[in-house]
Amino acid sequence: MVCETVKQRIYETLKGGYFNDEKDYVDVSNGSGEGSVHIVVVSRKFNGYNRWRRGDIIWDELEKHLSQSEWGHVFLSVGVLPEEVRLL
Repeated sequence: MVCETVKQRIYETLKGGYFNDEKDYVDVSNGSGEGSVHIVVVSRKFNGYNRWRRGDIIWDELEKHLSQSEWGHVFLSVGVLPEEVRLL
């Protein structure tokens, strides 16, 4: 399980930075592996981007603002549009 402090830093980096709109949703949870984190971001800012570019946007934010030991815990990151969530 990842330290709550690391998960909080990841959340604050994303929600307090690029995904700061009140309608943007950021979830940071424990991954399935020891010490891993999963991130889900729901945002209109992904409009026009494919799945791979959305992941790049999330990773760019993490790499810019966190230490390698912090973002190194991220095992999975998913960026989706609100209407895509409704389809699930």
